[in-house]
Amino acid sequence: INKKERRKAIRSAIAATVLKDVVTHRGHKVPDTYPFILDNSFETLSKTKDVKDILIKLGFKEEFNRVEVKKVRAGKGKMRNRKYKRKIGPLFVVSKDCPFIKAAQNLPGIDILEVQNLNAEQLAPGTDFGRATLFTEAAIDRLEKEKLFMW
Repeated sequence: INKKERRKAIRSAIAATVLKDVVTHRGHKVPDTYPFILDNSFETLSKTKDVKDILIKLGFKEEFNRVEVKKVRAGKGKMRNRKYKRKIGPLFVVSKDCPFIKAAQNLPGIDILEVQNLNAEQLAPGTDFGRATLFTEAAIDRLEKEKLFMW
């Protein structure tokens, strides 16, 4: 894909993650205060239990319940090692390689990316834009400072 086209797709997908109506229309159960930016101390969390507890306190309990359901796929995909299907949950964008990446990777449906590795497929899986995305302050600063995905 062309560079300008790819960058424009990423910018459009980022813009869609900020609109609460678009995110809820996609099926995510987000709190009333969405969108918000996470504190930099969030990147220092190193235990999965701590990450889950904090996200439940932030109002993502319904989202966890929605994502934990594992459904048996219809059709021949069952025979081709794609038996189970799971909904996609929130995406976390961090500024650098940190302990949070290891801590949150075991939570079902949750993806974690460094800001320079953002792509349109992660921000809009299945070409359906409006994924619930949470950025840390440092990730936003790095996005602005390095002018990532701009011209």
